[in-house]
Amino acid sequence: MQQHFTASRILGMVFLLLTCFTAGAQEAFEVSVNRNPVQTGEQVQLTFLFKNMRQNIEAPNIKGLKLLFGPSTSNSTSFYNGTRTSEQSYTYTYQVTGKTNITVPAYEIKGSKNPVKSKAFTIQVAARSQTKKKGGQRDLGNVACIIETSKRSVHIGEPLIVSFKIFNRANNLDVRNFNIPETPGFWKETVETSEPRWEPQIISGKRYNVANVRTMVLFPQQTGTLTIEGFDLVGYMRTSFFDGKNVTASADPVKINVTPLPEPIPRSFLGSFGRLRVTAKQSQSECTTNEAVTFDLTFSGEGNLKFIQSPDLTWPGEFEVFDPEVIDRIKLSETGESGSRTFRYVIIPRAPGEYPMPMPSGQWFNWRTNAYSELGAPTLKLNVQRNDTESSSPVNYNAKTDVQVLNQDINFIHTEWGGPCLPKARWDHRKPLTAGLLAVGPLLFGLAALMRRRKEEWARNPKGARKRKARQNIRKELRTARNQVKTPDAFYPALGAGLEQYLLAKLEWNSSQMQRDALLRELQSRVPELADSWKKLLDDLDLARYAPAQVLQPDEMLKQAESLVSDTEKSWNA
Repeated sequence: MQQHFTASRILGMVFLLLTCFTAGAQEAFEVSVNRNPVQTGEQVQLTFLFKNMRQNIEAPNIKGLKLLFGPSTSNSTSFYNGTRTSEQSYTYTYQVTGKTNITVPAYEIKGSKNPVKSKAFTIQVAARSQTKKKGGQRDLGNVACIIETSKRSVHIGEPLIVSFKIFNRANNLDVRNFNIPETPGFWKETVETSEPRWEPQIISGKRYNVANVRTMVLFPQQTGTLTIEGFDLVGYMRTSFFDGKNVTASADPVKINVTPLPEPIPRSFLGSFGRLRVTAKQSQSECTTNEAVTFDLTFSGEGNLKFIQSPDLTWPGEFEVFDPEVIDRIKLSETGESGSRTFRYVIIPRAPGEYPMPMPSGQWFNWRTNAYSELGAPTLKLNVQRNDTESSSPVNYNAKTDVQVLNQDINFIHTEWGGPCLPKARWDHRKPLTAGLLAVGPLLFGLAALMRRRKEEWARNPKGARKRKARQNIRKELRTARNQVKTPDAFYPALGAGLEQYLLAKLEWNSSQMQRDALLRELQSRVPELADSWKKLLDDLDLARYAPAQVLQPDEMLKQAESLVSDTEKSWNA
């Protein structure tokens, strides 16, 4: 009994001493970076170190840095001269996206007694260097991302082929993630290819494994200098059987110079193509009345044939014509887009005669010759004979006019009526009611005319109408986002899409003009006092796709968006 009591006292004293040693150790909080200076596109690691304290920390949002992954944690405990010291660290891996110096602010956390604060510091960002060998060949290093384009200068509407490739000299690289950038200002078509695989290639005397991860055909929709950037990867390279290291690579931005079409642009302009022709085909050259005939117009060539719309044709008045069926035989490959688009019409002639079939006309821009070409095709004719086997019918159908009743005279007008009706004496007492009922028609007609006039004004100025409807539409978008508050994965994209459409409508832009820098400049000029609030909200929505825990909760972010839209409507400068 005495031995048991003595052992308990000894253990208690040891525990008391350890507690005193721990309490006596000084608490500290430090933030450090593994490399400084850095270059745009490189990877850096921020380490948050806690000494003699236990804390949980989430990855902070730092301007100019993009979170890739993390955290990796470590813990250590040591005893020296009777003092217990512990360290706990969280390491997050970021990618440098900014081109200017990055400030890591001071962070403050609660200690056991007093708040503990880290020191702020600056990460120096240098311009990306491109080491070149003799002869101007760039040294790709061990891992590299490259954006290859078929051309750097194009006309608007002229396609270019863009390939996103990964170059790797190591045989043990595991590509864990890569980002294919958005292409603002371009109409994008993605080429369907097999799964990417490594192919050997010799560059500057060095053997590389090259994988083409994506090929796209881009059609520029606006003039000026357009930039393709944001192609990067995160991988893991094994250095030994038990160890390895994270590697990143980022492609250099590619600038595309888009020039406008030569002036003057034809009024009947069809688009830009490398080759374009139209052919006509009809199922038969002779038919009888009320017999269906198929008429095909086929546009074939090289370019974005999906932009070709149904031509405006003038049909004979004796034809009944149905809306065309669109048949696409378009092939998208690594050499571009080619094939044909066919408009198939079904026509029914209602009267005999010989009719020329309508053909489309217009001009298109040939980017191979840098000149406009005329669209032409031989005219076909349709000979329609009377169908004598059909019984004569008093009804004649016409596609361009109302139904006409033939072989029937006008009915006689009855001058005497012996049927039931309201006596004239009773009408005299109902004149106010009658006048009111008769006024309903003109009032409704005037209201319909006003609505039609407003509709025509909106049709003449669709951008202005879209701007006037921006307030109404954003309410619907915010209501849609509110229904998704309990599902953050659906809420943040819904709110982001609604705000983007609202800003596009306010600025009278289309989707191809939606670039972050240009948008912020416009907001600075239209609502300077709210520009920073818009930028922060848009940044938070971007961050929510990768780290939703770092931004406001959905209901709080929705309130912030509603308040910002309301303030924008009050202070918007047209």
